Amino acid sequence: MSLATAVQSSSRLTDRLPGVGLTTMTDPSSGCRLTMATPDAAPDLWIRYLDGARAVYRAHRVSAALDYDAVADGTSTSVFFAVTDDHDVLLGGLRVQGAYVSVDQTHAVQEWAGCDGRDALIDAIDRRLDAGVVELKTAWVNPLADDPSAVSSLLARVALPVVSAMGVRYLMATAAEHVLRRWSSSGGRVDRTVPASPYPDDRYRTSLMWWDATTLARNADPTVYAQMRHDTAGLLGPDALLGGAERIDAMDRSRHAA
Repeated sequence: MSLATAVQSSSRLTDRLPGVGLTTMTDPSSGCRLTMATPDAAPDLWIRYLDGARAVYRAHRVSAALDYDAVADGTSTSVFFAVTDDHDVLLGGLRVQGAYVSVDQTHAVQEWAGCDGRDALIDAIDRRLDAGVVELKTAWVNPLADDPSAVSSLLARVALPVVSAMGVRYLMATAAEHVLRRWSSSGGRVDRTVPASPYPDDRYRTSLMWWDATTLARNADPTVYAQMRHDTAGLLGPDALLGGAERIDAMDRSRHAA
């Protein structure tokens, strides 16, 4: 993806978010509220989200993986998601970087520094750049949430809203494999061509996961995919599903023609 195309993707993202860069919906299964926003559109919520992430990362002794000071100004984040309850208590969230125009924009290259899988990682990302790659980052769940698994499930479902809003084919994420396994229900798959990395320290085995817009419907659990469609319509409006389907069909035709 060229720099001009990436800039256009960011511009379209703001255009597609109702409320000038901010939109919300209520998850009927959990009662939680999901907000999708740019940092500029919701600066107070953005800082609350980052502060919550810092507390959770600190509790797990992995603060270095957050790099709070580097991301606090929001310029590296295209959009973020925050989950709140009916008392506005923040229950979790994640943020999105990209669309990338080069491999060195992702922190994953540093996460695999000195590892045998670094070349495979770089190749896996580089091969997908032209189709559009964004990255899910800094996901966390409040340990005091009444139902942490419901919060995690809601965050795992953001793949479809993201590809629908940003017009990209691929989402990537790096995390401990036991975390990524919980996210496979939304259509993500661990990349077995990239050996795991002991990041941020030897207690962990960090793996790479991909979501492919052309295979989400096939790879996701059917019930979860129905929820993803509901979430996308709730956040972006029903037209996002129609436009997203057309873009994904075009991507799929291109994939089979290649």
